[in-house]
Amino acid sequence: MRARLPRAVWILAAALVLGVVIVVVAGGGLRRSVALAAPAGQEDAASGAAMSGSDAMGMAISPAPPPPGVGPLRPARGAGGAPLREPRVYRSRHGVLNVTLVASSRMVRIAGRRVIAKVYDGSWVAPTLSIAPGDLVKVKLVNHLDEPTNLHFHGLEISPGGHADNIFVTVNPGRSFQYRFRLPRDAPTGTFWYHSHLMVPAAEAARYPNAGSEEQVFDGLSGLIEVRGLTHDLPAALRALPQRYLALRDVQVHGDRIVSRDIDSNAPTTRLVDGQYDPTVTIAPGQTQLWHIANIGADIFYRLSLPGSAFEVIAQDGHPVIHPAAESTLVMPPGKRWDVLVTGASKPGSSSLQTLPYDQGDDHYPRARLATVVTRGASRRSVPTPRTILAHQLNLLRVRAARRRTIVFSENPAGTSFYINGRSYDPHQIDFRARLGTVQQWTIVNHTDEQHPFHLHTYPMQAISVNGVPVTFNGYQDEIVLPIDGYVVVRVHFVRFTGLTVFHCHILAHEDMGMMANLLVTR
Repeated sequence: MRARLPRAVWILAAALVLGVVIVVVAGGGLRRSVALAAPAGQEDAASGAAMSGSDAMGMAISPAPPPPGVGPLRPARGAGGAPLREPRVYRSRHGVLNVTLVASSRMVRIAGRRVIAKVYDGSWVAPTLSIAPGDLVKVKLVNHLDEPTNLHFHGLEISPGGHADNIFVTVNPGRSFQYRFRLPRDAPTGTFWYHSHLMVPAAEAARYPNAGSEEQVFDGLSGLIEVRGLTHDLPAALRALPQRYLALRDVQVHGDRIVSRDIDSNAPTTRLVDGQYDPTVTIAPGQTQLWHIANIGADIFYRLSLPGSAFEVIAQDGHPVIHPAAESTLVMPPGKRWDVLVTGASKPGSSSLQTLPYDQGDDHYPRARLATVVTRGASRRSVPTPRTILAHQLNLLRVRAARRRTIVFSENPAGTSFYINGRSYDPHQIDFRARLGTVQQWTIVNHTDEQHPFHLHTYPMQAISVNGVPVTFNGYQDEIVLPIDGYVVVRVHFVRFTGLTVFHCHILAHEDMGMMANLLVTR
């Protein structure tokens, strides 16, 4: 995605024309304040329903050249090759996780260089939240930034409202918000993540012209979530295997700061693993390790490869698969997660964990080394990969679809405005509806010349087909790549939670510029 101008002009115009009802945090609580009266009679092409409530955000943005001095972070001499240092872990105890995350802007060290970034709890590498099914999770977000922020618990099947995964909350500078939810006892186990999902209220657009999801995630506001228990589905010989957490992101700088406006995802960039440049990952010959891999960046794709080794996929997007599959490459758009078994080579040596060249359509990513994998030490006896991980999963093709929909992703010729079913995101509009307990089948069409990672909040989906080719059922996911000028068919089971949620392209630049829609689930 090419560089763009700030959003203030469009947002202010939208505020004057539409009016907004915004959700802001004041004094640690949830408060609704009416900025302007919402217009009457706003009708949606999909549902014909007008919506009041939530935040307004700016979408249409004009292209602009990147500011002078912007480029990839240049690692200091000797910055690569250090042992991989995984994120610190905040782990639930006795069924409760009770933590505070402080968002702030500060000078950190990245690849040997001092850079100003946005961080959680003072560290460039955000802490991993480790929780278990049935846990009570309490996360207090304290905002020490000079702009609003919030949190999204990406992929977790929890309520989209109240103090849970409510992306319509805005936590203003100097304020805090207490997130609180209980993870279902039958929650899937695997890798998830949390990140800013900021939608700046229209009334605040002039004050915060560059703030948004893309800017804050690119600047550092994202981290891993582990829902423990995936190893319980493995054979006894593999349940105590070593585990590694690999959070992938990239960074560009403008002087001594991470770029916070006019982000060009097609420009040269520096790719990092757990915040490190080309770290060293060690494994013994024949040893099997469980790698939790997540793309926690804002915009760019990865196509992972580890020459001489296969990735044995045991979970996708935090959902255990039915049958493991050996993959030579893993495509990872922003937000994607894979849990994989990796076995060390039979002899000592080294290899490169790399991302291969990838053509997204608009962006073209070159090959890059992410980490050096060193095989050394005493040989271990290889343990066969199990044939089944989680067998008993409901195939939604066996359930009658209560409704079938067509959802079209498109954009203007300049690539500066993005649409779902012909319209940019309107926070006042209910775009789609579903009844609790029903299954819907969606055909999601991509009418653009670039790929879009489709992400649905709250409810996982089952891939049915891609460009007419059936997909064998092997578990659920919360993100799927829409092929260029193609389509995918998915089924969604709306269970457990009612309320207002969203789906969108997870290239966050596209989301911020309109490629998002509201979905209301009712009884």
